[in-house]
Amino acid sequence: MKFGMGQAIPRWEDPRLITGGGRYTDDHAAPNMARAYFLRSPHAHARIRKIDVKPALEMPGVLAAYTGKDAAALGNLPCRVVEMFPLKRMDGSPVFHPPRKCIVEHTAKHVGDIVAMVVAETVNQAKDAAEAIEIDYEELPSVTDPAAAAKTGAPKVWAECPDNVAYVQRLGDAAAVDAAFAKAAHTVSYEWRNTRVSQHWMEPRAALGVYDPHDDRYTLISGTQGAHDTRNFIAQNILRIADNRLRVISPDMGGGFGGRSNSYPEMALVLWAAKKLGRPVKWNQERGEAFLADDQGRDTWNKVELALDAEGIFLGLRVRTVATVGAYMSVFGPWPSFANAGGLAGVYRTPAIFTEVLGTVTNTPTIGPYRG
Repeated sequence: MKFGMGQAIPRWEDPRLITGGGRYTDDHAAPNMARAYFLRSPHAHARIRKIDVKPALEMPGVLAAYTGKDAAALGNLPCRVVEMFPLKRMDGSPVFHPPRKCIVEHTAKHVGDIVAMVVAETVNQAKDAAEAIEIDYEELPSVTDPAAAAKTGAPKVWAECPDNVAYVQRLGDAAAVDAAFAKAAHTVSYEWRNTRVSQHWMEPRAALGVYDPHDDRYTLISGTQGAHDTRNFIAQNILRIADNRLRVISPDMGGGFGGRSNSYPEMALVLWAAKKLGRPVKWNQERGEAFLADDQGRDTWNKVELALDAEGIFLGLRVRTVATVGAYMSVFGPWPSFANAGGLAGVYRTPAIFTEVLGTVTNTPTIGPYRG
């Protein structure tokens, strides 16, 4: 038979890619294209007392230099999960969803937060100009460990969330698990840290924004795992335009791993700048920049407890996790912290299971989906 259950599917894309026929975001260009560079906070937590872009505007080839004040009219980056799940805080109030602007205006919340955008004729001109921007930072106390953030007296990432606990998610039957432990002949427990990981692709993130003033439409070329979601998130939440006024083209991207499913501020900013300047704007992320600006994975503290009878048969499983979402919530923000709940028992028959996930905010990059 030509097609069958479990039958291998021949790979069709290999010849094009291994012979140099791949076309990634950086392979795309547009006439009269300008280049963007983003200046990022060197501090984990700092108030911007003053920012002066005039020195940058006087540099050769510079077309514009934007601050958070210039981009204040843009909407916040969305978090889809807070709309999908009825997450609550410890006191029963709604989940704390920190506002995430495309460019920070008042306070940088993590190393890598965008504090200014420079657009110039060339990348090097934009980088040189960014170095000329004068910023007066007031460094503030910071916390980067998810469990330490929830302790009394920890530095506050957001004044609106004084305990740094954005949500608590409880799943399972706590009473049944307590009963299982009460009658258990044996119990075992284990605590460990699932360290933060950074995901990287063959081509770091990149984005080319084009605006057509005649049709009043935007085009974004950027590798993404969800072109339609990216279009909707940026159009509805940030640019505040109808979906059909934004077209998203996702070319070859050399890997996704979950991190490419998010909508990032740079995507919206190249579109916004393209309209303001009347010419296409392109941004290519540097490899080192990716460690500061991309969604990352994991970063949890975990304690698992297992109750067993005298013969070693499982009676109950209890798992407690403290996870961080970072300084903000990415599009899928809290979801990775409890997405594994359905698989905690693995292939073992476990009559009673209870899990509690404490989600904290920290002065770190956002957490998002990451494969595995």
